[in-house]
Amino acid sequence: MLLALALIAGFVASLGSGLGADQVMEKSPSLLKSPLDASIAKRISIVEPVEGQKESYSLVGNLEEVRAVIVTDKGEQQTSFNGMIAFSASPGEKGSMKLVLTRLNLISRGVATAKGDSGVIGLSLVEPEYGSSYDSASGRTSTEFEATLHYALIDDIMGFIPSKSEEGDQFLSYTERMAGKIEGRFPEGMKAADGKDVTMNADISLELKGSVVGSIRSMKVYIDRSRLWWYIFTGPADVLLVQPVFIGTGPSDPTATGTVFNTLLERSAEIWDRCGTVRCISVISKTPIYINNNAYRVIDEAEATSLRALVNEADAVEVFVVERWDPYYDGGGACWSSGTASAKIVTCDQQLNVPCPMPSGLWGCSAGEGGTCGAVNYYHLAHELGHALNLLHPGDYRAGMVAGSSGCIMEPSGFCRDNPSVQSAKNCRSASSPLIYSGRATCTGSPDITD
Repeated sequence: MLLALALIAGFVASLGSGLGADQVMEKSPSLLKSPLDASIAKRISIVEPVEGQKESYSLVGNLEEVRAVIVTDKGEQQTSFNGMIAFSASPGEKGSMKLVLTRLNLISRGVATAKGDSGVIGLSLVEPEYGSSYDSASGRTSTEFEATLHYALIDDIMGFIPSKSEEGDQFLSYTERMAGKIEGRFPEGMKAADGKDVTMNADISLELKGSVVGSIRSMKVYIDRSRLWWYIFTGPADVLLVQPVFIGTGPSDPTATGTVFNTLLERSAEIWDRCGTVRCISVISKTPIYINNNAYRVIDEAEATSLRALVNEADAVEVFVVERWDPYYDGGGACWSSGTASAKIVTCDQQLNVPCPMPSGLWGCSAGEGGTCGAVNYYHLAHELGHALNLLHPGDYRAGMVAGSSGCIMEPSGFCRDNPSVQSAKNCRSASSPLIYSGRATCTGSPDITD
């Protein structure tokens, strides 16, 4: 199982004794992989067609360290992006091919601006589909689209939009919008062939359209000979990396936090694996990072802000695990910058050791509300990762985000009740993040709700 990639050894962040101490950290290697080789691509994409179903193809590839120039309020800045790009394809008239852009995720570690370093930059499509032109005689392709732009500096300047639900476990970011255009070239006379690859060369131009902070004005991203793979009826897995962060001296520290992480990660992988018949979403952990500062073992909300600032991984959702909150925090954890490349989760080891008697004054923490104590919140992390994947609580609304299905994993629960062990097809279809990339995984589950 892919969870075998998780938790091999730890890296230590030595922070001294004060909350504001400097950080010295050895970076864990990225698990971002090259596009699938032909044998793996073909093996994953073998699916028996449904009777009467028309052939539908997808063309998917990862983008690795593609060169980019970003114009900020401090001038031109050189950087690179990782991410993925995907098209759906169907036969057109007279042997032509219709292409639709279905995915463009881009992430960068950031650039300099007049207001400070931008922090992690993430872009993803505003709409799920944008029509693309493809000329089989020349191989030329063109797509106009809009993208949601977020960078960590926006959070630093604007703060967060708190959730209005009873469980305040989601802090939303202000975002900006860019108008984009892809102009490039595929092979001439391109034909869809399952398990085969094609080369794409393209320039992606983006101009700021809707501003909040306005430090990033425009971008030019250069795709140079990137390989995309054909799939019939299905596609490769969508992989979401998580970066665990524990408090302690390292993996040999018996008092280190993170004792619940393996269990919560397994339940998260299992609940999102249930998307398999709709869309394969695989949750994989990177090697833990350790912060050697006991002041972060027990935290309040202000200290959680300081803690989140210590680790910034551009390719993963950081999951900070402390010992406990003081005072108690509704839900025992939360997700900040939901749906963006800067998404971070702070949780605690008390998820599987809710105090007895139950904490007073917290929503859901009474027998009359169905609350209990002890090992309760097995699906807490799966729920918070749903927020990182741009999903709201059922009934909530915000433009550009999707409310989860009622009665499923996205239902709020509080600290003394677990989130439902139920997945929905709507959640699976709607989950999105600039951090998602195309990876080597298979899913075997099915949604419990087929809405």
